[in-house]
Amino acid sequence: MARFVILKNIIMMKNYAMLLLLFLGVVATAQETISFEASEGYTLGSLNTQNGWEVTDDNQGGYLLNQVVTDEKATDGTYAFKNAFEPDFNPQWLPIFGAAKTFDTPKTHEDFVISFDMMVTEANGADFEFTLFGIDANDDFVPVAGIAMEYRGLIYTIDDINYTAFYIEDAAWTPNTWLNIKIEVSDTELKYYLNNVLAHTRSNFTMVDIVGFNMLHNNYGGSAFYDNFIMQTGSLGIEDIVDTTGIRIYPNPVKDVLHVEGITPNQISTIAIYNLRGQKLMESKSMKNINLSTLSEGVYLLNIQTLDNKTHTHKLIKN
Repeated sequence: MARFVILKNIIMMKNYAMLLLLFLGVVATAQETISFEASEGYTLGSLNTQNGWEVTDDNQGGYLLNQVVTDEKATDGTYAFKNAFEPDFNPQWLPIFGAAKTFDTPKTHEDFVISFDMMVTEANGADFEFTLFGIDANDDFVPVAGIAMEYRGLIYTIDDINYTAFYIEDAAWTPNTWLNIKIEVSDTELKYYLNNVLAHTRSNFTMVDIVGFNMLHNNYGGSAFYDNFIMQTGSLGIEDIVDTTGIRIYPNPVKDVLHVEGITPNQISTIAIYNLRGQKLMESKSMKNINLSTLSEGVYLLNIQTLDNKTHTHKLIKN
């Protein structure tokens, strides 16, 4: 009995070591989130200096007062950022009122994804502009990518270093309605998604790393709310999986339900989902529909054990 227990423990240690090696390979995909929640260290009131944020200065030695963390609206939790109208200032030709976040370490322009939820309160008011920015060879700040909710209900992207607007055909926003925006930055392309639908693709016109992002308006009226920022590096290579045995796993990234094809239920011992700490989070016997809606956004491993003692392990991204 003792020899059996020792042998069993050795096998378990080997399996764990194999998983750990896989985890180390996955760690290259890093994810950061900002939801402006108390659990992240945010408090209601001015966003200025909270977690490294900077609010536009007021040209009088201070900063704007209405760029705040608020509990008026939210898509994830109870707080969001309000890029609010500033009644003490006149309208501006360009969006300059808001807040900026500089990253501790620049994000690569070769493989970076950012998504967030945005809502504008009224039409025929201000233009609300979101921009990823970098620093070029001349030490000048330049836009890497950007998207805006224009006052007429149109949506445009920033398509060159001069902030030239490209209006996305048939794209529009609706007042007081949340819109999910995703921007994928690669070495060659910028891709813009609206509610997970690809809306615009263009070449990467700066090819510099991303040092931060800002949310600005030109003060013609109304406010915008931003929430649920998710930033990933090392994730553009993720796609539907087809392994050498013909097993297909899709979609990847996955939002709610994952599908597994190419293997029959009577071939399966277990299907399990692990986090990057090696903890088993879920186990299923189902092959066609694996419900992952309860998992938080992030990187996971899908481990399939077959009855003939074969193991299939694949990296998943949960959106």
